[in-house]
Formats: sequence, structure tokens, C-alpha cells
Amino acid sequence: KQWYQRRVAITPGCVDVLALEPVNKYNISLLLHVHNVKATVWSGRGDHDKAYKLLERAKELHAGFLHSKEPPPKSYDEIFMDEKFSSDERNVMFEKLYTNTLFYLAQVYGVKGDNKQAAAHCHITLQRQLEADDFDPLDWSLNCATLSQYYVTMNNYQSARHTLACASSVMSNVQESAENAIYSDESYDNEKIVKARADVERCWIKFCVNLLKDSVKDLEESDLMEKVSKITEMKNTFEDEEDKEEKEEEKEEEKEEEKIVKAR
Repeated sequence: KQWYQRRVAITPGCVDVLALEPVNKYNISLLLHVHNVKATVWSGRGDHDKAYKLLERAKELHAGFLHSKEPPPKSYDEIFMDEKFSSDERNVMFEKLYTNTLFYLAQVYGVKGDNKQAAAHCHITLQRQLEADDFDPLDWSLNCATLSQYYVTMNNYQSARHTLACASSVMSNVQESAENAIYSDESYDNEKIVKARADVERCWIKFCVNLLKDSVKDLEESDLMEKVSKITEMKNTFEDEEDKEEKEEEKEEEKEEEKIVKAR
């Protein structure tokens, strides 16, 4: 609790001090980190609007620095510790900070009830983690499978299938690696892997069940539309025939009237 209170007290001062200087390669990483930390603090307090504003500001800072075409910024570890990193290492660390920003935004959007934005930010986070090869395979697979369930509710089965296929692929690699004793960590024991795989497969089942239900519904609606179309066609045909009969009767009446007139 004391650590939490210190964290809350320190971060506002960090932002104030950092704001005295223009954004540059020496402070941008620390700025992103502080904004992320403050956002998690306010989110933990239940003030998700403040957390959202901080994270959106972090996105703006990241975008602005990239636009400046500056070289990869210094890591904040280099500021406080006797550490030196290469340009590539700095870039990886900087982008990881931004990935964390997107991850926290996904959570905030979820709490605020904006499922569309939550899913979009979750998707980008998972994609960036995969591209950077910086993720926990079990957690990543489960998060990817969970994301598929949102796509199912939106009838976006193509995206749902894609995310489930990605989850299954990574999960298979985890299981294969565990069997070959590549992972010695307790977090990858067989029981946890089996449970995680079962969760992914459960999502596949939900995907298939909903796909079948919606397919049946579409077929029923298609069949109904076809019947309505046939009825409408028959109705139009019947009306056309009635119009023809009426016109023929009118012509006959006109002919009869002409005969009467001539007879007179």
C-alpha cells in the first residue's frame, strides 16, 4: 500500500518536470513510461476517464516522435542506470512501451463499454507482440482466442477464424516445445498447457456452433425470400392478366358502340 501511495505521489511530479523540456530522444521513453504508469494508477482507482486521457496523450507523443524522424530514443534505464544500448535495442524498448500503451487502452475501452475499440486495440497489441517476438505464448494464445469471441458476436467469422487459427498455431508450438523439454519453467507445466489448449478448443466449438446457427438462419431467410419472390411474381402475373382482360373487354365494348352508331 505504501508503495502504491508513493507511486501516485511521484508520477504527477515526473510529468511536471518532464513538461519543462520539449520532447526529445532523451525524455520521450520516460514520458511514455510515466503516462502508462499514471494511467494504470488512475484505472486502478476507478477513474478510467483520466486513464484514457493519459494513454491517448501517450499515443500522441509516440506519433509525434516518429514524425520527427529522430533516431531511436534513449531507454529510461539509461537515464537512471549505468546502461548502454544499441540503436536497435533502443528502438525495441521504445516500441514495447507503445505496445503497453495500446494494451492498457484496450483494457480501458473494455471497462468503458466500447467493445469495438477494445477489440481493435487488443488486435493491434497481439499483432505487435507477435511481430516483436515478445510475448508469453500461453497468455497470447488465450487472449487471441478470447478476441475471436468478440468477432463471433459481430458475425465477423473470417476474423474470428483467423484469430483462432493463430491461437491454435502458437499453442501447438508451446505443446511441442514442452514435449521436447525446451521450456523448463513451471509456468509451462503439462497441466497448464492442457488447460490452455482446452480453453482455445472451447472457443473453436463456440465459433462452430454460432456459425452453424447463423448459417441455418441465413438459409431460412433465403428460403423465405425466395417464397416471397415467387408469390410476388405470381401476383404480378395475375394482375397483368387481369389488366389484359379488362383492356380486351373495353375494346369489345368500343366495337359494339361503333356498330350501334353505324346502324343508326
